[in-house]
Amino acid sequence: MRICALGDSIFEGYLVGGKSLIYYLSGKGYDIDNYSVNGLTTDELLYAINNLMSYDLYLVHIGLNDFFNGRSLEYVLNNIYKIIKKLKSLGGKIFVISLYPTSFKNLDEAYESFINFSSVNKNIENLDKILKEKAEDFKVISFFDYSKENYIEDDLIDGIHPNINLNKKLSNYVEEKLNGYI
Repeated sequence: MRICALGDSIFEGYLVGGKSLIYYLSGKGYDIDNYSVNGLTTDELLYAINNLMSYDLYLVHIGLNDFFNGRSLEYVLNNIYKIIKKLKSLGGKIFVISLYPTSFKNLDEAYESFINFSSVNKNIENLDKILKEKAEDFKVISFFDYSKENYIEDDLIDGIHPNINLNKKLSNYVEEKLNGYI
């Protein structure tokens, strides 16, 4: 089974030398092509997948950078639905992995000056809720739920990006949620 990972810095492994949860899934023997890019937005992903080949399964983690750039929840949802539609035309199963909330605990001070984290976290919560309600042509793996059931704040390097420990845990969580699909 060929798997395609599409996402932002969380999937890329920013601040952990590329050792993201995708890296750990690949290390377990899954055949994953990781096309994730630090800073990627839904607009950029929508454009980038125009020439994507077909895969058996797609893992999509996107939207955080849109919220950081002031995009609305409706804008992000609309783009995610467009991404799903394009991926659906290629065939294969689609899993949208919702975002976990950012944390003020280890927040880099540079972020504080230009991002309203309370607003971002409210959008993250609403995005998770709406994706779950609208999941028909895709399935949702909720990092939001994971963060509510497991304390993750100590494992967010800069209030946003997971450390190695959390990447390993998220890898196990995704693998568990994909059980029966891979």
